[in-house]
Amino acid sequence: MASVDEFETTVDSTEEDESDDEESEEEEEPKLKYERISNDLVDILKKDCISCLAVHSKFLAAGTHWGMIYILDHIGCHIRDTEITAHSTTVNQISIDDHGDYVASCSDDGKVLITGFYTAENNQSLNFDRPVKAVAMDPLFYKHGSGKHFVTGDDKLVLNEKGGLFSRHRTTVLHQGEGPIREIQWIGDFIAWANDLGVKIYDMSTRSRITHIPREHGYRPELYRCNLCWKDEKTLLIGWADRVKVCVIKDRVNDDARNLPSRYVEIVYMFKVDFFVCGIAPLGTDLVMLTYDKPSEQGTIQDSSSKRPQLQLVTPHMEDFDVISSDALSLRGYEEYKCNDYHLECLPEENLFYIVSPKDIIVSKLRDEDDHVTWLIDHEQYEEALAVVQQKENTLQKHNLQSLGKDYLDFLLSKREFEKAAQLCVKILSKNKDSWEEQVYKFAKIKQLKSIAPYIPRENPVLDPAIYEMVLLEFLLSDAEMVLLEFLLSDAERFLQLVRDWPSHLYKVQTVINALLDRLDRDRGNTYLMRALGDLYSYERQFDKALSIYLRLKHKDVFQLIHKHNLFGSISDKIVQLMEFDKEQAVSMLLNNMDKIPMEKVVNQLDKITRVFVYIFR
Repeated sequence: MASVDEFETTVDSTEEDESDDEESEEEEEPKLKYERISNDLVDILKKDCISCLAVHSKFLAAGTHWGMIYILDHIGCHIRDTEITAHSTTVNQISIDDHGDYVASCSDDGKVLITGFYTAENNQSLNFDRPVKAVAMDPLFYKHGSGKHFVTGDDKLVLNEKGGLFSRHRTTVLHQGEGPIREIQWIGDFIAWANDLGVKIYDMSTRSRITHIPREHGYRPELYRCNLCWKDEKTLLIGWADRVKVCVIKDRVNDDARNLPSRYVEIVYMFKVDFFVCGIAPLGTDLVMLTYDKPSEQGTIQDSSSKRPQLQLVTPHMEDFDVISSDALSLRGYEEYKCNDYHLECLPEENLFYIVSPKDIIVSKLRDEDDHVTWLIDHEQYEEALAVVQQKENTLQKHNLQSLGKDYLDFLLSKREFEKAAQLCVKILSKNKDSWEEQVYKFAKIKQLKSIAPYIPRENPVLDPAIYEMVLLEFLLSDAEMVLLEFLLSDAERFLQLVRDWPSHLYKVQTVINALLDRLDRDRGNTYLMRALGDLYSYERQFDKALSIYLRLKHKDVFQLIHKHNLFGSISDKIVQLMEFDKEQAVSMLLNNMDKIPMEKVVNQLDKITRVFVYIFR
């Protein structure tokens, strides 16, 4: 199955020997993420080594030390078996036209090859009889009627084109005499190349050279390759040994400068770094640089001979820079490689960066909102993660409010923040019946049903009756001999509140009554539980039992119960109790409901009261 391996990096801004205080500082979220390209590339690298890579939005073209060119998709799979046996030795550079229709390659075998994917009409194979280190195609090579230009670099820069009678191949030497040309990059009208003395730019529209940018470092150019990258059609990035320059092509406006090119180059940023640059690319206004540590004074790589290359994101200034992030990369075989073994290629429009070594290709890209949420979760910053998901849930691919919320609830439960988790359930679980039931059982498993009880929904959704019964019974399970009286009263009061707040159709009332009667056998004097029993009896329409409990408790709700359920026929023998409890309400009720209460029974009850008073006060 096609795949791209996740790739682990180490943020190299901290070393293992830092103090505990420094390690305790808040970790900064990385800017980039990394994936190792695998699939068919793995089999290629078992038998060969990558020497160069060219990237296009359609495909990757990988050149090898055995002279092969492999055309792969962006996850490392072969594209229609497009494998080109191009050269007899190392492929030095590959160039692709803007449409991805043609590939040009050069090699130490002296050959330059032009290969078309859709037609062989413009295929070319040229032999220069000397090693060719660099090649670049006209970005518009694919266009019908174009001159089919391309430039090659050996000890001179040569413009190749088809033209004249019978479209014969013609060559024009653009520059020579300053050493081997090892790097060429072409965009729009401009060709940039590097030789031992510096970087030059040629303007194809005027057929003139417009600048020379000197090397300005003392390192051997064959050991520390010049890295060129066009940010756009007017901006060239240069990373060479320990020097970085950002150059902008501008139009000359001085009419008096008649003998000068119509364009010139301004260096807008120029600074020295404390590492070697293996590759450079743009990321907005910042720079991405693949770097390699300088040797120490003893001639070995700092700290260790197996130091890993780093991908650094920096903000350039005129003579300095700020490091935004620096990631040390564990590429396969990095222990054996030097600066020139690494390459950095990019797709600027997609912010993709390909880190290339002989036995590995890693693709780096900006972290997206999903990655941001994942990082927040990994660092237990759930509230911030929830805020991001709520704001951008429609654009997220990996995260949603439900799954993240459940993870957060599990986290809170593991931290014993039960009340906070219970409150959050309302927000996270919303109207999802299954999720609510799943969460209630989680609370039950850790014996925390009392925490979630106030937040369990009573409608939309209505949960299984067993859920409500389980919660109610939780408040009745406390052992009177094991728990303080205050706690028992609190549980009993909360039980009563739930019985009154929850509609009786949510659970089997008789089941709760049976459990409550069992508890009252151990706690007969608990008025909260007795009041709850009275309410439950009334829900079951066992009004005589409910009335008896209310009268026993002398609870004010007794009159409401009588009126609500028309129990006047059941109170004729309880007039004395009602009068003793609340004489005014009892008299008012009797006078207002004379048609519902047999008067002879009332008279008999009142006569009994009179005889009692006469006996007491005679």
